Amino acid sequence: MVEGVSLAGMIETPVVIHLAQRPGPATGLPTRTEQGDLNLVLYAGHGAFPRIILAPGDIHQAFHLTRQAFDLADRFQVPVFVLTDQYLMDTYYNTPPVDMDYPAPESHVVTTGPDYKRYTITPDGISPRGIPGMGDGLVKVDSDEHTEDGSITEDLDVRNQMVEKRLRKADAMMGAVIPPVVIGPGNAPLLVIGWGSTYRVIREAVGNIGGERIAFMHLQQVYPLPPEVETMIGSTQRAVIIEGNATSQLGRLIRSETGIHIPDRLLKYNGMQFSVEEVQAYLEGVLEEVG
Repeated sequence: MVEGVSLAGMIETPVVIHLAQRPGPATGLPTRTEQGDLNLVLYAGHGAFPRIILAPGDIHQAFHLTRQAFDLADRFQVPVFVLTDQYLMDTYYNTPPVDMDYPAPESHVVTTGPDYKRYTITPDGISPRGIPGMGDGLVKVDSDEHTEDGSITEDLDVRNQMVEKRLRKADAMMGAVIPPVVIGPGNAPLLVIGWGSTYRVIREAVGNIGGERIAFMHLQQVYPLPPEVETMIGSTQRAVIIEGNATSQLGRLIRSETGIHIPDRLLKYNGMQFSVEEVQAYLEGVLEEVG
């Protein structure tokens, strides 16, 4: 329901949305798996507003990233998507206990004063968020474009200011980007890039190959794109992307954000998860070409 996503973007209300992907279009293969909805969450909603997309690779990452998702949503007042898929949701295995030794969550809600304005224009785009009953101020929100105090407006200058205010959050969010997991040497001649539930399969395949000629970068946060992505691609001889969709949606995102085109791709979209054997065979073939 993208209207709800747009509403969260306009009224700057924190929301965490979990999407367990399965093959489309329509009902597709409802009991199978795919990584086909990255574009959906990347562009869902009317107009332009910032968002964050996280993609856990296993049960432990799912736990930790979901906790971080609520903190990021509250901190930046944006929608945060947690992208899993059928394979991850149906996976079960023995695992060490999840470490839950976290500090108490930080509250980003303010106590309002008499002159409180919900959408105060700030340098980083993040306005003080009050809630009714906490302070003396009036908390007013509007799903239409609005002034700083939350009143509906069609003033052209105010419209520009509010759009720009919301988009400025993107710069602030870059300071809280969750870095990718990197396995292997940072300057390996072959860099393997993956996201989401391909994590353990690719990790095992890369581990089986071993050596200093291959490294694996797993994106826990897909958007905003971590700066390490461009840095590591620039320091390798050849990069490949492995993802479970037909159009390399992550590859297209990397190209749009960095200008880097990665033609080497292992894509799977028949509804089945990757196997270690097929990933390993593909990577060994690429390594032979690299020399």
